[in-house]
Amino acid sequence: MSETGTRAAFAHGALQAQRLLRRWWRTPMVSMQALVFPVFLLLVFRVVFGDTMAAASGGDSLNRFVPLAALVGTVFGGVGVGVSLMLERDSGLLGRFRAMPVHRTSPLTGRLGAEVVRMLVTALTFVAVGYALGFRLDDVAVLPVFALVPVLVGIGFSSLVCAIAVRARNVSALSGVSVVFLLMLFFSTGFAPLDSFPHALRPVVHLLPLSCGVDTMRGLAGAGAVLTPLLRTLAWTAVMTAVFGTVAVRGLSSPLHRDST
Repeated sequence: MSETGTRAAFAHGALQAQRLLRRWWRTPMVSMQALVFPVFLLLVFRVVFGDTMAAASGGDSLNRFVPLAALVGTVFGGVGVGVSLMLERDSGLLGRFRAMPVHRTSPLTGRLGAEVVRMLVTALTFVAVGYALGFRLDDVAVLPVFALVPVLVGIGFSSLVCAIAVRARNVSALSGVSVVFLLMLFFSTGFAPLDSFPHALRPVVHLLPLSCGVDTMRGLAGAGAVLTPLLRTLAWTAVMTAVFGTVAVRGLSSPLHRDST
């Protein structure tokens, strides 16, 4: 890509991000769907499973539930990215963008850029809710990195959702993605300590993206190692973004999927 093309990609992507953020601001349900369920989940986990989890893990259950809820908020919010992408495709808006002198990657990069802002707000919201419930970081200086971990995980999953959305024929196709995300929630070290899973499942659970993110955030909160889970989180984000981002860009450029229903 030429320097001019690179500048155009960033400039047009930024304009797309601004457009989406303004629209989301006018329709609060887009953000609420990423906040209400995880906040409710955090409160239920704290009330129902708090004492049991504390006894099983030997520590404060909030050190496990706050990272998990923040990750769930960013990941499930990413499903809305795919829905909005499909709606814009079916309404013909993406087709109009293609007829304009707009960089072909801008609908995707702009959407991911807007998602980064939303995910950061979501992560900070859960930190605030966690603090109200009693969650504390050993060192407040790690808060920026702590809040960025859900963003990293969310970028990878949003790329996956976009790749599916540009190939799917209708919105219901994304329901399967939500089921997979839900399964990953329960099969993660955020839901239960690794030792509580069957021995054969532990290597898989330990390496899943949500577990890597939870372990990183727990380490930053002073409850474990940081470097190894952080590197695994970065690896998951890089691979998912590169693979599924490429699929999404190609899907947006494919005549077979232009504004199809």
